[in-house]
Amino acid sequence: KPFWLKLSRVTFWPVPVGRRFVQESPAMVRALGAGAKQSILKKMVSGGKAAYEDVEGLTVSLGVIYALMLPTALNLQNVGFDDGVQSKNFMLMLCTQPDFRSYVVETMTDPSTGDVGTYAPEAFDWNVTLGRGRVLNTKTILESDSSVWKWDGGHPEVLYHCGEVREIAATARVLYEHFPKWRLDAYALMNPEAPLWSDHLSAMNSFGMCGFMSGLLGSLMLYISLSLSSGREDESGKTLERWNSVGFPLLALNLAFLIAAIIVLLFANDAYSESQDPF
Repeated sequence: KPFWLKLSRVTFWPVPVGRRFVQESPAMVRALGAGAKQSILKKMVSGGKAAYEDVEGLTVSLGVIYALMLPTALNLQNVGFDDGVQSKNFMLMLCTQPDFRSYVVETMTDPSTGDVGTYAPEAFDWNVTLGRGRVLNTKTILESDSSVWKWDGGHPEVLYHCGEVREIAATARVLYEHFPKWRLDAYALMNPEAPLWSDHLSAMNSFGMCGFMSGLLGSLMLYISLSLSSGREDESGKTLERWNSVGFPLLALNLAFLIAAIIVLLFANDAYSESQDPF
């Protein structure tokens, strides 16, 4: 029939969608059934026609997202102990541990240690020329009082505020190149209460990785449970409706785990990026 004759048979169904109306033909309504007027969420919960595929697709999608995000967390966990992170450990201990600042001065001053400077028994020059006649005396900065070092005994997050003090940031950058790394490790091992940036980063990575792993396993178990049920064969939808009474809250919980793990991973990535930039 001509196109204009087909248009004459269109029936306007007052199905509200916000402030608009959906225009449907009688043929479409008969073909799609009553489920055409249901929202996707309502159809999935009530077990309407084609709802099984919707629930299955949602379960698989969550599992795929978890599987894609898990390698990112694993990679961040593996690189969380590189030289950049260790330099932030050094700065964080300078910022929060007055005893460590004294230990640095003692190590870099006393020739009897055998490793003054870069493993050489030579006097370490505490003065760093910065051009235009400016000189930074790193020893003076280390021996300053609370007017400079305001974060003694603080948590790892104080690194952001401590690093904003340019004299502290420059002093830490200069001394890290000369202070023996094994002495840094030994001090941290003997003082487990001292906060470390690597521990801070590793904790967030581990939490995010556990979230992704648990969510991936949860999605797998939900998919197996849905596949073993008779929801696909039961055209009445009652089996799927019973499964949804338990499966849907678990899917919602799985989604909440995904959101939380992604947020934690973002914070962990920010902490790692901070460790790679001395500025």
